[in-house]
Amino acid sequence: MEMPKGLLIVMHNGFAKITVTEALKALPSAWHSLEREIVEINYSQLLDLSKLYDTGYEQYALEHRRIFANGIAPFLINHPDYKTIYFGLAPIPLCIDLGHLFYNYRDILIYHKHHVTKEWYSDLDRNSDPNSLSVTGVPDRNQKGISDALIRLGISHPINPDDTFEILPNAAEIDILFEKPNEDVVRTKAQLLEIGEAIKGAFDDLSNNRSSLDRIHLFASIGCGVAFVVGTKISPNIHSYIQTYTYSRTKDPKYTKALLIKAQIRAERKIGEKEREIIDRLRTISSDELTQNIRKYTDENESMSRGRTWYQGIMPKLGTAIMSEEFWKNLPALYETSLKDDSFDMETKTVDGFYWSKNKWVVDDGFFLSLNNRIKDPVDILQAIRLFLFHEALHYKKHRMNNYTAVEIGSFPKLLETADYQADVFAIINEYGYYSKMVKEVSNPQEFFLNAIKVATETMWSFDDNGAGLEEIQIRRLNRYMIWYWQYARIEQEGKNLDSILGILQEKPVIELNGLCTKEENNRFFFVLEKRKGSPLELAVFHKNELVRNGSSSSLPIENLVQGVKEMNGEMILDVMRSFVSH
Repeated sequence: MEMPKGLLIVMHNGFAKITVTEALKALPSAWHSLEREIVEINYSQLLDLSKLYDTGYEQYALEHRRIFANGIAPFLINHPDYKTIYFGLAPIPLCIDLGHLFYNYRDILIYHKHHVTKEWYSDLDRNSDPNSLSVTGVPDRNQKGISDALIRLGISHPINPDDTFEILPNAAEIDILFEKPNEDVVRTKAQLLEIGEAIKGAFDDLSNNRSSLDRIHLFASIGCGVAFVVGTKISPNIHSYIQTYTYSRTKDPKYTKALLIKAQIRAERKIGEKEREIIDRLRTISSDELTQNIRKYTDENESMSRGRTWYQGIMPKLGTAIMSEEFWKNLPALYETSLKDDSFDMETKTVDGFYWSKNKWVVDDGFFLSLNNRIKDPVDILQAIRLFLFHEALHYKKHRMNNYTAVEIGSFPKLLETADYQADVFAIINEYGYYSKMVKEVSNPQEFFLNAIKVATETMWSFDDNGAGLEEIQIRRLNRYMIWYWQYARIEQEGKNLDSILGILQEKPVIELNGLCTKEENNRFFFVLEKRKGSPLELAVFHKNELVRNGSSSSLPIENLVQGVKEMNGEMILDVMRSFVSH
């Protein structure tokens, strides 16, 4: 075996811990003197093998993607001549997803753990019984009309077609399996290479099929090392999305969806010592703001709101015709939400965005880091934190968007667009009340609301901004940005007092962009920002019972809007909306 320049040893600890001693013992003795970097991929908890069927894998995938982005990827860039050594004891969907992150790297040596001897190996006896690998059922690439396609990868155990038929009864079916499958069937690097090329060929054939399949369903009975190799064969630019599954002999159906391996892996910000200091400081500031100032304000809010609607308690002189519809009246006052009893979780660092549970706000590191990069004024940062909490508090209190009802909620974009707009307005008005009571009287309402909208939109961008430009954006998310830049432009032009400003806010505009190519992923619809339909870009808004349309062929610079979205530059989008409002 050729002597490498150095080693990157990746120990993937999912359901059991791999020790450095056992990993080094498996390597050739001549390699022990080489320069080496050891990366342990440890999740927030070890996964229970008996509970994998009901496990939500997204959280764990996010954790290892963060480790890859912050540690492994920079190391590989700086040490391109090092050999990567993989040891894995983790659920198969996570092994595939981690392997996909290594798609661009080829000098990888896989070690397997033998199920009988419990020893790690990469090559065993080459003179074992013949055991051929077969690939059957590949449809012709020119075949049209295929709605679903699946691959049964039977390496450790055969996969029963009846079990997959229960999930996908009308799918094209490819079988890749050994003549005599068993848990230790992969004995040589040559066999592993053969499996890798077979699965890549199947991915190629299905992804290039004229039926334009958007995803391939993978049912796999494989070991961790094989799973990692499968992930390395998924091309980000060529292959469809790969839907993985988890199996349980005692469940019905026996397979359930696990991770969707995405063709585009979201980049993650690098978190070093400086970034960690910023994140910890902002998390502490957020906790103090919630447990001290917001909690104190909820007491004030209770006395303000007694016998009034929530907004009349904040703005008692507001015109009676303003916000008089039940859509606005039938909302709780801020003190009736959970905020008066809430606090921040100071321990959990990595989650998919954020969530609320048992009066704890659990927020990902990335949010605080992005917030710091987008908002510089400490006063505005505190306002951003309050707006975020006020908005989400309504979701949890009134909208009942808890951990159960929010599952796959992105599949209902129009519902979310309305709920988000209501929560945004609720948050901004409550921020007006907070500022008036806790800071000072608002002397210029127009200036206050414009700044609050700007801070709110920058806070929204914090969830999209990972340090790289956007290639795609959820359509409902773009609509939310356009709505608020439109409202900003209207308040800037027409909002001279509280009545006129609230009169604008009580009307949710309907705004849509046309001309970009779209795609669907996991029941969510996205604009692909680099691709055009072939027709000009066009913006339309339904406002004051009138439909207003403007295209890029007119004087409206809609192309600047798309560029602004790519760059997450709110000013560029706002300038387009200013032009639209003034038309």
